[in-house]
Amino acid sequence: MIRIPVSRALVAAVMVAGLPLALTPVASAGTRPMNVMAPTTVNCTQQSILAGTHFSDVQIARTARSGGFSGNGWVISVAVALAESSGWTRAVLINTDCSRDRGLWQINSFWHSEVSDAAAFDPVSAARASFTISSSGNNWTPWVTFNNGAYQQYMARAQAAVRAA
Repeated sequence: MIRIPVSRALVAAVMVAGLPLALTPVASAGTRPMNVMAPTTVNCTQQSILAGTHFSDVQIARTARSGGFSGNGWVISVAVALAESSGWTRAVLINTDCSRDRGLWQINSFWHSEVSDAAAFDPVSAARASFTISSSGNNWTPWVTFNNGAYQQYMARAQAAVRAA
């Protein structure tokens, strides 16, 4: 496979024009790949929007299970969702590079353009996408809240939610 560097401005222009675009994701949801910087030709003001339905911990656990999670990956998936979106199904974080982290698991629009907005904002579809991105719940490094440890403060709540689900 040949990789050609593409700026976000070009991607945005192609998408606005409605032209087909096939990109191979370089990284995963809610974060940047290790040692790879995103193109910096576009700048946005970072903004967080909590919207949609506010899911309880148990609702997140049930949704994660329906997305394929089990075992410890299931528990971590709930903790990550709580850390990423506080349980809001249509949560959006507009990043300074103008990409958007979307939904319960904050799936990034640039690094995971294969996940549509409709899928990212639909809890079960987002759970399935997160299951795939996390290698069946075995690799959470694509999420900032996993890498910085923020998810850990939600682990007790996540364990209780999984038991109740």
